[in-house]
Amino acid sequence: MGIGIALVLALLGVALGLAVFRIVRGPTILDRMIGSDMVLTTALIVIGAAMVVRQDLTGIPVLVVIAATSVFATIAVARAVTPSSDPSDDGLTATTPEERS
Repeated sequence: MGIGIALVLALLGVALGLAVFRIVRGPTILDRMIGSDMVLTTALIVIGAAMVVRQDLTGIPVLVVIAATSVFATIAVARAVTPSSDPSDDGLTATTPEERS
């Protein structure tokens, strides 16, 4: 294994460790979501690099699923933490769009 590959793996390991630390330590759901995005992005990089080294494209569906999971999870958390525009809404009840209007 070349020194460049070892350096890249070490840096990815550090990034993964920091992301897990952010997930465990983060006081808010947004901190945990950022850590989760970092973990999924690191997984994408590792899988993509392995595909390049092996010259094999069979991992592309896995990359698409991981990327889609990351995007949808981020959108779901962003929608969940966005405050309601209705001042009487305490955020404890789920409403349908018809009930809001």
